[in-house]
Amino acid sequence: MAIPVPNLDDRTFQDLVNEARSRIPVHCPEWTDHNLSDPGITLIELFAWMTELILYRLNKVPEKNYLKFLELIGVQMAPANPASTEITFRLAAPVTDQVTIPRGTEVATVRTETEEAIAFTTETDKIIAPPEMSNCGFVPDASDNASLYQDLLPQLQELADLPAGATPGQGVRFFQSRGAPEPQNAFCLGYNSDLRGVILSLTLDCAELTDENAVRGIVPSNPPLLWEYWDEPLQQWEAFDRRPDSAAWLESDDTQGLINRGQVVLHVPQTAGRTTIGLRDAYWIRCQIIPYDQAHGSYSASPQLRAIQSLAVGCTLRATNVTRVVGEVLGISEGKPGQAIRVSQIPALPLASEETVEVELADNSGWESWQLVSDFSQARPDDKVFTWDPAVGEIQFGPVIRSQTGEETRYGATPPRGAHIRLTAYRFGGGERGNLSRRTLTVLKSSIPYVASVTNRRAAIEGLDPENIESAKMRGPQAIRTMHRAVTAEDFEYLAREASPSVGRVYCLQPRQVGDERSPAPGLVRVLLVPAMSPGSRGLSASELLVPQATLAQVREYLDERRLLSTALVVSEPEYIWVSVEAKVQVASDSNANDVRRRVEQKLYQFIHPLYGGSKGEGWPFGRDLFTSELYSQIQSVAGVEYTEALHIFRVDPLTEERSEVEQMLSIPESGLLCSSTHIVT
Repeated sequence: MAIPVPNLDDRTFQDLVNEARSRIPVHCPEWTDHNLSDPGITLIELFAWMTELILYRLNKVPEKNYLKFLELIGVQMAPANPASTEITFRLAAPVTDQVTIPRGTEVATVRTETEEAIAFTTETDKIIAPPEMSNCGFVPDASDNASLYQDLLPQLQELADLPAGATPGQGVRFFQSRGAPEPQNAFCLGYNSDLRGVILSLTLDCAELTDENAVRGIVPSNPPLLWEYWDEPLQQWEAFDRRPDSAAWLESDDTQGLINRGQVVLHVPQTAGRTTIGLRDAYWIRCQIIPYDQAHGSYSASPQLRAIQSLAVGCTLRATNVTRVVGEVLGISEGKPGQAIRVSQIPALPLASEETVEVELADNSGWESWQLVSDFSQARPDDKVFTWDPAVGEIQFGPVIRSQTGEETRYGATPPRGAHIRLTAYRFGGGERGNLSRRTLTVLKSSIPYVASVTNRRAAIEGLDPENIESAKMRGPQAIRTMHRAVTAEDFEYLAREASPSVGRVYCLQPRQVGDERSPAPGLVRVLLVPAMSPGSRGLSASELLVPQATLAQVREYLDERRLLSTALVVSEPEYIWVSVEAKVQVASDSNANDVRRRVEQKLYQFIHPLYGGSKGEGWPFGRDLFTSELYSQIQSVAGVEYTEALHIFRVDPLTEERSEVEQMLSIPESGLLCSSTHIVT
């Protein structure tokens, strides 16, 4: 049973009026007209209304005490979270010297008469330099990095040294095969220079194949080739995608399957890294043969290469919807413990590792850095520490606590009286306003030579407004229950959401019983994260559901400090199951067919959504199967639908977009989560 909240004064407006009127005969017996039109009665009602306002404020005292209690146990309102995306900087011409995109470069939307521009700033410096190709070779088996490597550079050098026209049509075979190239044959390019985030343009001078039969089966727009890079976090080869919103994007391939002279433009992602092929360590790009089929065609002889040139034509950098303030002087120390000072710009964001408070030295010879702590409980009297509350933009120095015996204990040092206090830097901004669609950030506000254009190929996501008081009050009971210790599945889920505002949904898998193959092994806890995103009436892409590595690391570190020592922790993404629904519906005679189709599609996208789907609108339940019967029910609830003639569900491969056979039920593993691909309603 819940503890009832006391009402400190339960008198109502009418109670106050009746009480005042009952005292009239005692204090004013000559006042006999008590009608509502009497001026005296009007004054009584006026004072009763004013008294009721005072009682209302008095009854707010328990709520204030509750909020102060939450503050005592460490519950704070979560700050805003800035939206982030990747900005593509395209150069006017390939670089012959270094071009630097400095940290803090601002890119914004177009300002209109009704809306201010929304600015994003880059988080790191980037130097675009001419790529230094150090290796060019062939491996017969792309699945094995230790496979026999054949160096092609000497042969290419020999061709370059020959006089022009000496050997027309002659070149070096890409795949070093006398006959037809086989699947998993790979052509590899290694670079000593850092390729992370670089837009790499490869000019390939491919020799003409004299045998017409060699290329007769090739589909020029879709050859049997796969361009790949080595992904350092995943420690595996990843493919360049043809979709523009992909981090690893194959922008163009004019070679028509390595049979013509042309350019291959690759957007190398930030996750690219070095690996070893044939005892050669480098940043590797490779092109491998994929299994032949009718959609791609096949080679009967290896295409040939006469020359290759690598150029850098731009870069891609991560940017966030924040503004950075450097060196703001906050004020002067009063020399009193517990002093709090606020910054000028809010809502602020959590301080980065290089952002801290500095206090001016007594002799004005410089500044001394102080250390950020989460609270003062472990601070000694001379520790130069401070706390930071980004929601209100406030720094606070250590207090002095007086015990019942009158003894004072100091928690942290106090800046000397009269000393200036400043923040080396801090960031402010963020919020849902920064969640922008693709190709909206097109204005370069910082002047950078040689940069011709900028844009965001991917949507800006993860922007969240600061938490409100009502939401913080709801977290109070959970904070008391967990006490910042992760033991139960609910503890892990609550603390994971607390660790990062970028997390939209959490599911914890814990061992249940020995022999249950569906649950993790004994001693292992799996925490599955779904990123925060805005609701929508369309299918999702794999990139939208990708949790950034920084967020995974942040949640993992936060939970690692609070888990049991005997517990092993894995923080990852769910196993997404992509589903497509085909439905044929009969529209009521008084309804517009296009409007009904749009409403049905929107209903399906909302129902099969990892964050907002399900019958309760709280996200599709983890591990819950999908049945055609409930889809019939959802479609039938749409206004204008008379009945559903046919309905089919398919599993969809998110990479190839290939669909499975028709299924009446989709079985989902416990760590699985349904996502909408493209739904078709006729």
